[in-house]
Amino acid sequence: MHHQRNHLTIVLATLFFLAVVLTTFADAQQPAEGETSALLQRQTGVAERYSKLEELLLRLADVEADENPERAALLRRAARQSRDKFTLEKLRSATQSLQTQQYQNAVERQSEASEGMEQLLTLLLSEDRSKRIRDEKERVQRMIKDLKRIERAQRSTRARTENDADMNEVEKEQEAITERAEELNQELAGKEESDGEPKDGEPKDGEPKDGEPKDGEPKDSEPKDSQQSPSESQSPSSENSEPSESGSQAEQQPQSPQQQAEQQLQKAIEKMQQAEKKLEEAKREEATDEQSQAEQELRAAIDSLEQILRQLREEELQRELARIEARLKKMAAMQSKVLDDTVTLAATPKIQRNRQTDLKAGDLAFEEKKITLEADRAMLLLREEGSSVAFPEVVEQIRSDTTKVAERLAETKIDTVTQGIQKDILAALEEMIAALQKAQRDLEQKKQQQQPGQPEQGQQGEQPLVEALAELKLIRTMETRIKSTTERYAGMLEAGETTGDDVLPLLQSLSERQNRLYQITRDLVLKRNQ
Repeated sequence: MHHQRNHLTIVLATLFFLAVVLTTFADAQQPAEGETSALLQRQTGVAERYSKLEELLLRLADVEADENPERAALLRRAARQSRDKFTLEKLRSATQSLQTQQYQNAVERQSEASEGMEQLLTLLLSEDRSKRIRDEKERVQRMIKDLKRIERAQRSTRARTENDADMNEVEKEQEAITERAEELNQELAGKEESDGEPKDGEPKDGEPKDGEPKDGEPKDSEPKDSQQSPSESQSPSSENSEPSESGSQAEQQPQSPQQQAEQQLQKAIEKMQQAEKKLEEAKREEATDEQSQAEQELRAAIDSLEQILRQLREEELQRELARIEARLKKMAAMQSKVLDDTVTLAATPKIQRNRQTDLKAGDLAFEEKKITLEADRAMLLLREEGSSVAFPEVVEQIRSDTTKVAERLAETKIDTVTQGIQKDILAALEEMIAALQKAQRDLEQKKQQQQPGQPEQGQQGEQPLVEALAELKLIRTMETRIKSTTERYAGMLEAGETTGDDVLPLLQSLSERQNRLYQITRDLVLKRNQ
């Protein structure tokens, strides 16, 4: 994995270098008569290196497919995006234009190719977004805790002011609270990444069917240090602009939660400073009013930061849902292939089965064990996320089934019992994939319905990976499958298709599943996943 990450780093470095070189070409003036040959040579070199880069993207995707299907999907998406934008063709067209001394056309093609490279670089850099989300969530959570402590302290000082505490003492307390608020405000205002920005490379409805993100442009994966908040991007003269103009801009573009939090905290600090002044002047009642208004602004800032936290969680959920879906789709494709091969092998008449049949069944057992490993990786993703109850249980049952199938195939048991278990595995995977896709659609619809700048109502705690209703539906499906499998085994015993000794361990496993189903249903009702 370390070598694979190094390879991706090389891709990024090469792409960045080519984009810079090409931008230099596009910005250059018409070459002098003796410079055309050198410029043509460099342009040809850029096209050749980019061609190799496109091939490398696909080779790396194949290398990453087993260990990291999410990155493989990203690399394939990058290669597809490059082809769709005809970046290589534009580079070659620029080369031809230079050969015929059509310099304006060459510059246009170079600019278009450079833009395509920048978009590709943006997409590839989006892989680190998940870590940035986690870091930002931790940062915002810490700031919310600090703000709540400040708000409690302000409330206490206001109560002491109202209850005729010594004016000098409450003045000192107020100064300390104001100082803490100013320190937090500096941290908030010095933030490099804007939480109101669009999200990068999010998989939307439709694309999850392929286990890959959407083909369109990433929403926000531009390097964040190139972005500025509205206050940073204003020129000095903009501070003196007419109120009507700034008011018009504010009406046209709603403030982001980040901007709201900064503004609300600044207002709270101003009220605190006014309270200090009133306390110094021994105006107790007026100081109390200023302190009360500061509390209100602090609570408003806390609400804005909590809205940022919800937005980060939503983006995190989108990514987790897409990652788990990609893993399950890979498992489903693998299981479908093993099932088809098992059915084909079982079609061999028993009288014609020989050592070759055993070897082929052994190969299928090996392939089934690979699905078990994929189930382990899916479990790792679900446990890391931690909010789902039913999904980890289904994956655990799938893992148990793939282990049984591998054991039976190793013994050349390619009968209807083995095939039935394989079909159950495939059906369970398809149901989970459908549930994950619906969860992604619901999340996207929820985001679209949420009004900009409007806080979400009724949301307590972190939003789970999937809603409780989806978990209950999956539990119901699991219960139905236990019932149908029990009936299938009973029918096979009556028809003489299998023996009691063969089916008894499978029935005991079903009994254990029934007990686990009761437990996870109880956990869901008691909200132990929250």
